[in-house]
Amino acid sequence: MSSVKKMVVDWKGNLRFDSRNEKGLTVSIDVPKDHGGEETALSPTENLLASLAACTSIGVLGILKKKRQNVTDYAVEVTAEKREDPPPRVFTKIHLKYKIKGENLSSQAVETAIKLSEEKYCAVGEMLKKSVEITSSFEIQ
Repeated sequence: MSSVKKMVVDWKGNLRFDSRNEKGLTVSIDVPKDHGGEETALSPTENLLASLAACTSIGVLGILKKKRQNVTDYAVEVTAEKREDPPPRVFTKIHLKYKIKGENLSSQAVETAIKLSEEKYCAVGEMLKKSVEITSSFEIQ
């Protein structure tokens, strides 16, 4: 069974766009100045990295909640390497570093949550891992 998603991308001048879903929610997109943009929003590839981090985070936080882990602060630092030549300059490596704070957090629970989210629940990661190496690490602060 499949479902259909629809996005509309509206041009806002120069190389700026607003992406809008069926509910009317929007995300702005722009490109760096050295590519002719104005840097008023994340670039398409930055949005991709943010989407990957958010997608895995939804799973990680949901799993940790089910495991009754008390998370008080959470962030994901994403680093990515791009191929320079030939264009297009695609990502060749992406690394997600999960930074988690909480009370009495189990490192085993965190590791399991990350693994399950990355391997089973995150659709963005599932699509990307077919073309780019994705690694991860975590630290409990």
